[in-house]
Amino acid sequence: MGTIEDKIKLDLMQTIFNDSSAIFEFIENRFKLNDEQKKDIVTKINTCNNDLYQILKDVKLV
Repeated sequence: MGTIEDKIKLDLMQTIFNDSSAIFEFIENRFKLNDEQKKDIVTKINTCNNDLYQILKDVKLV
């Protein structure tokens, strides 16, 4: 049963990563950003991804 849960979590993480990339591209294409602003956005997206990863790691899917 754990293998199915691991597969679901892996799929969720891949979806989150892809969505995060799309969000950054959306922002980058619509706003004129300097390098510092881009770095800040990437940092915030990575923090969000890390938090979501921790939730998936710690929570048992039922």
